[in-house]
Amino acid sequence: MSAAPGAASPAEGALPSPLDFVVEALAEAGALAEREGARAVALLPPPLAAELEVPEECALALYPERDGDVACGLGSTLLERLIARARGRPVSTAVRLAADPPRPAQVRAATDRFVLRNGLCEPGQTSVGTAVYVAASVAYGVEADDRREGLVRVVVNADDGGEPDAAVCALLDLAWPSALVRPSAAPRVADGRVAAWIALRAERAVRAAVQPLLGEVERRHARDHDRIVSYFADLIAEARAPRRRADPAAVEAKVAHLVAERDAKLEALPARFAARVTCSVAALVTAEVPAALVSLRLRRRKEARDVVVRLPAGASSLDRLTCEACGAATARPAACDDRMHLLCEACAPNAQGRIACPACARRR
Repeated sequence: MSAAPGAASPAEGALPSPLDFVVEALAEAGALAEREGARAVALLPPPLAAELEVPEECALALYPERDGDVACGLGSTLLERLIARARGRPVSTAVRLAADPPRPAQVRAATDRFVLRNGLCEPGQTSVGTAVYVAASVAYGVEADDRREGLVRVVVNADDGGEPDAAVCALLDLAWPSALVRPSAAPRVADGRVAAWIALRAERAVRAAVQPLLGEVERRHARDHDRIVSYFADLIAEARAPRRRADPAAVEAKVAHLVAERDAKLEALPARFAARVTCSVAALVTAEVPAALVSLRLRRRKEARDVVVRLPAGASSLDRLTCEACGAATARPAACDDRMHLLCEACAPNAQGRIACPACARRR
């Protein structure tokens, strides 16, 4: 968000004033808000006022000194609610990469490294064009006895789901924007297919990211289980060997009480450590990138197929292709024998002999 009209621009890298943020956030939500020196006045639509639990007509101040002013400084309820509201919807923008397309020597070197695991590749015509990528930042949370949060990014080509190398993904990371990234009008993309590719790869990325966190939850669960068992074992042993002479019935009653208390605590542990994983799209970036497009003829036994591979500006290797069985990205595809479907290493782990093609099986 930009600073409010008439307000001083924040220094490079500095956070904007909370009052500026509140004024602009209210304006974007449909309120009339205007900065007046160190304060601001706002007129909110009734639904927005009810959602934020503030009067429809109010004066805003960082740290109110007048009766009736609404606080909007750090830690204030209004600021926290507006931040939560902003975080609740994904941010979307479009950019272009102001870079030269790859040189012919780079294209030849990258194409020579392309491998079809069970066939031959014949390079054909090379042309220069523009590739459109969609970069999605997906926020995830793991909630059990505590809460951990993180962010994963996936980048797919809008035409075929291809995935660029790490260098291009870094250029499209707007958290640390490159000087080559410029604003642009959003190009048209096939939303349904792109959403499916992003959902598939984001799910896998989130699963990989949360696996260590789930392992920590399991270790804490086992630690607390052992601690409870050990603690009550000591209590039960002490109860069965009293320092003074005691009625055996009273001893057994005390032991039974301790056993029941231990079992109740152990039964409550699984609910406490039950992990809940949530994720949502935090930001979408559509990017136009200069790229070299190379036509390849793939041959497998008597079959052949033409594909186009892509080398975007800033990349050192060709985009990984989309597996036509599971939708994953692969740099070393194999082709099936019947229809030349391109398959990843998981769908075709062994490229020798005849491949049982999952993509062909779905079409029968």
